[in-house]
Amino acid sequence: MRIRRTFSEEFKRQNTEAIVSGQISQLELSRKYGISPVIISRWKKEYYSGQFFENSNPDYAKLEIRVKEHERLVGKLTLENNTLKEIIKLIEPQKKASQQIFTSADWGALKRGTK
Repeated sequence: MRIRRTFSEEFKRQNTEAIVSGQISQLELSRKYGISPVIISRWKKEYYSGQFFENSNPDYAKLEIRVKEHERLVGKLTLENNTLKEIIKLIEPQKKASQQIFTSADWGALKRGTK
């Protein structure tokens, strides 16, 4: 017969936050600790209802969850922004080279093939 395991509130909160933040998937956590995905889903529901927080005020817990979600979103957007800035740095020299301004003297020389 299988022994019923119990997990601390801290363990549940840390692992649920890791799932919510995208650091680990629910399936990976399930396989790592041998926990049923149904149990992990219950933990997520409890997390979103605010049961894992010290303050028992549900409004405070919901606000704290919302702040954590916003922090995660800000981190994701910052990463995307930095990636786009790096892409612009790589493309900008190529773009400037293809946007040359031709004068009439340049155009005439280009037609003659001397330039």
